[in-house]
Amino acid sequence: MYNEKYSGVIKKLDQQRLTVDINEELNIERLKTMYFNYDGEREIELRFTDPRRFTAEQRRFIYALLGDIYAFTGEPIESLKDYFYHVYEALTGSKISLADASANTMTDVTLLADIILDFVFEWDIPFKKGYEILPANQEYFFYKSIVCRKCCICGKPADICHIDTVGMGNNRRKIDHTKHYFYAGCRIHHGEEHRMGTQNFLNKYQIIPTKLNEETIKRLGI
Repeated sequence: MYNEKYSGVIKKLDQQRLTVDINEELNIERLKTMYFNYDGEREIELRFTDPRRFTAEQRRFIYALLGDIYAFTGEPIESLKDYFYHVYEALTGSKISLADASANTMTDVTLLADIILDFVFEWDIPFKKGYEILPANQEYFFYKSIVCRKCCICGKPADICHIDTVGMGNNRRKIDHTKHYFYAGCRIHHGEEHRMGTQNFLNKYQIIPTKLNEETIKRLGI
């Protein structure tokens, strides 16, 4: 099967122009065949990867997620791990392992953690006491908390909360919500925010507020 994904090393960066050494030869004739003999300009996606080996903290985070899934479903952790490994391989075409001898990178394991977080939110797996989210997974975790309406602190059903207030007298239906920040908080934790003040609340729980695009705002009915 033709592989349309290539990896490479950046050799030169000049403003918006990159020079890249691709790790395998680019087959132009197969590209033309794949795209019905089109030989014009093509758009590509550029993704920077972290070449460092994954960390012990990442492994602990993934096992904490697997532990919560096990507590809720009763499925053994090794079986869960094998399942998510297979999902990762299906999505990327590459194998992954958390073993000590593994050469997988921080970027690889960040993606694995996001796949498991998807499962946690989709199947409404309860959080034990919330998670100490690793920096690489924080943005995705807080976004998923919002779209699934699940408290980012305790995992209970949540409201979508504005961080910066809409303001007295403003019509919520007429303001541009894409310019505001949100988090998902249950009634208890949302009330705690109001009692202790927003910034103190965010600092206490290490919450990173999230902006939403227009499509997501419309889908959530904000």
